[in-house]
Amino acid sequence: MAEHQVRGPVLGVAYDGTGFGDDGTSWGGEFLLCFQGRFERLATFRPIRLPGGNLAIREVWRVAYALIHDAFDGDPPIGSLRLFDQVPEESLRIVSQMIERDLNAPRARGVGRYFDAFGALALRRPLSTYEGQVAIALDHAADDSVRDSYAFALDRSQAPLEVDLRPAVREAVSDLSSGLSPGVVSARFHNTLSRLTTELTGSLLAEVGHMPVALTGGVFQNDRLVTDIIEKMPSEINMLRHREVPPGDGGIALGQALIADAFLGDKG
Repeated sequence: MAEHQVRGPVLGVAYDGTGFGDDGTSWGGEFLLCFQGRFERLATFRPIRLPGGNLAIREVWRVAYALIHDAFDGDPPIGSLRLFDQVPEESLRIVSQMIERDLNAPRARGVGRYFDAFGALALRRPLSTYEGQVAIALDHAADDSVRDSYAFALDRSQAPLEVDLRPAVREAVSDLSSGLSPGVVSARFHNTLSRLTTELTGSLLAEVGHMPVALTGGVFQNDRLVTDIIEKMPSEINMLRHREVPPGDGGIALGQALIADAFLGDKG
């Protein structure tokens, strides 16, 4: 909003790794009705467990395990996925217990963690040297000729609405188990995210009214995803994307300054 000098309202789509929301939980997959000094949370992603907390950001197999543990109702088919051939059985047992006993396995809604999990599964990479490494590799692996996507669900029984990617996880596991290439799985995952973002944005705009849509957060450093979302959006929607200000941590200070200015203006 600050970069484009828009005061609002806008529909903000914030895809990031891990950041605390105003309720004390970890956000990062949010659809927000934004004004300059306040917002309303309209939709979010189903949370993923992070067994070991921050350790799961480096040992991304942990996030992948948690994702399929959830998608397969506590019975993850690890025997059919080559990723887990690289993980000691004792480590798998411990992580399974952490999830089932709710011990040091916080929930996170960040889309970046979904990238970590899908990247670990598709590329068979259990570890990440730095945050986002596996997500970047997943982007680079995508097969540009693949146009189809995976299924997803929307849980409208609660507020905010929740995006459920468990159907996509099950389909991706089936693809990998049958020997499909990482490039196909990566492309289908990217296509799923762009499709759900476009469809959910359209649905929310029908409820809150016509307004610009702003894409922000570190995940939107992924130009493939940004471009695909913008191309899928109806042309009459004013899409705001980062041009000069970084979409990730580098843009936080400017956003904070905008909010502070709004508060000071209200008091003045």
